Amino acid sequence: MKLGFGKKRKNKPEGETSTPAAQETPSHAPQLVVSAVSLLGGRTTQQDALDYRLLPDGTLAAAVCDGMGGLNGGEQASRAACSGFFQAYAQTNRKEPPDLDTLARRLDRRVAALNDADGRPLDGGSTIVAAIVNGSRFHWLSVGDSRIGLVRGGTFRWLNRLHNYQLELDEAFRAGELSREEYRAELPKGRALLSYLGCGGLKYIDTQQNLPWNPGDRLLLCSDGFSELLSQQELLELLLNLNGGTAELSGAMLPYLDAKGTSADNASAIVIQYTDKE
Repeated sequence: MKLGFGKKRKNKPEGETSTPAAQETPSHAPQLVVSAVSLLGGRTTQQDALDYRLLPDGTLAAAVCDGMGGLNGGEQASRAACSGFFQAYAQTNRKEPPDLDTLARRLDRRVAALNDADGRPLDGGSTIVAAIVNGSRFHWLSVGDSRIGLVRGGTFRWLNRLHNYQLELDEAFRAGELSREEYRAELPKGRALLSYLGCGGLKYIDTQQNLPWNPGDRLLLCSDGFSELLSQQELLELLLNLNGGTAELSGAMLPYLDAKGTSADNASAIVIQYTDKE
């Protein structure tokens, strides 16, 4: 399988107030093309972290993490979660599907153990969405409210749940444990996260293994600041029209960031495309 990695470059379109960090794809069309972008939005600091790597056995691993915490806590937590994912995956048995549940719990402990510059507990946390692509199969992991989406056959769907209070409310309402009035009264608190790396005991972990990976598929890993800028239809159109360039992905997001203004969150994403071109 060919992989389209080119030289690393910074790309800052005219008028942009963010700092993209990504690798540009080459001009030819390999079978596997990766583009990534990390934008500040209206924030003053970047608390998202992302990385993707082609490993010696031909596996592509990718992760996007969104940090939370005061001062530099979110930035430190997301970086530790992102780098920790690759370290933990390197220690797994590659002859079997990865045990992503155990890996997530290791990352939770890693982030929970972080200290600040004064040696005090960091009290930060991070979400994670990660994917592993090898040949015609892929696996994914999710903790928190970052998103994994798949384009296949001209349609787009989210693969993971959001691990927030609304998830519990929805489950309780469907089970008849909450009335409609009680559900509506609690819903304003629905975005509160119930599971994230660093919480010291994960309540929710979503994983799937050995999913088919087909020519034409496009996999999106992104922070909530990216996914919330666009509707699912807009995301579908963006991903279908994307040819793999970092500059193209960054430029496509600028109108949405501009419309959001100073309220725009950090917006980070990795797009993995499996083309059928030689």
